[in-house]
Amino acid sequence: MSESIGFVILHYNTIKETIDCAESIRHNIDTEKYHIVIVDNASPNGTGRKLAEKYKNSDRITVIRNKENLGFANGNNIGYRYCKEVLNCSFVCVLNNDTLVIQKDFFAVVKKEYARSSFSIMGPQIILKNGKINLLYYRFPDAEHFRNELKMHKKDYLAMKWHLNYPYVAFKLLRNQVRRIFGKEKKSPYRQYQLFEHLDQRREDVVLHGCCIIFSPQYAQHYEEAFDPRTFLYKEEELLYLRCRKRNLKIVYNPELMIKHLEDVATNSINRKRRNKIMFWLENQIRSLEILINELEEGV
Repeated sequence: MSESIGFVILHYNTIKETIDCAESIRHNIDTEKYHIVIVDNASPNGTGRKLAEKYKNSDRITVIRNKENLGFANGNNIGYRYCKEVLNCSFVCVLNNDTLVIQKDFFAVVKKEYARSSFSIMGPQIILKNGKINLLYYRFPDAEHFRNELKMHKKDYLAMKWHLNYPYVAFKLLRNQVRRIFGKEKKSPYRQYQLFEHLDQRREDVVLHGCCIIFSPQYAQHYEEAFDPRTFLYKEEELLYLRCRKRNLKIVYNPELMIKHLEDVATNSINRKRRNKIMFWLENQIRSLEILINELEEGV
């Protein structure tokens, strides 16, 4: 089988970003053996139908319209399986619709790294819309870290549910201000796991950012889908890391590969009201954390 690459773009509501993402691939990809699969996650604003109409005669782009919103993991899994089972793609790149392919040697870098390391999954350097480079989550926390995170989210969720969020937030802000005054401000628990420097260096065994992940033939030998299908949103990257660690599959961060990330456009379109958006975020964080903690407790 000759080497080919499929791109999976998960779409929800924000049609301009999806089109821009697809067009950035078409204008920059360095192979004729590519295909783009847009998966519409049952967008309620009708943009899935508009995309299907726009690309109905394209031999490079296929639009799949889900009957219901399957979430991040399962929505992307639909496109991943189509790339593998229908298109017979060697590599599959799953990327957010709020990303842009910005280099002319994208596939060349992927093939070069695969020849070097036989990676299972690979991630690029991510350039944010402010020009900064996305932090690298290079050390994996233990179960206790995620238990503390779960406890915090459950507390926040209850405060929101019983409409106690305003006094609760006011209390936390006051507490943090007092801590700053006395020089006892608490640092983010994630800082010890994040890499702030040397983001231009290749690394292995790191947690890749879910906005762009390349899956290789090595990964496909072990798993039929890209992501753990039990989550709706969040913690997909951590669960993917544990999957690879369980099977001793190689993970590579290669900064020679670069994309631009406009950040969370589709997620932000789900709930416009601030309270609903926060509740949605907390509910899914809690569900995904419970799955992740269970995986860690069972061991990999």
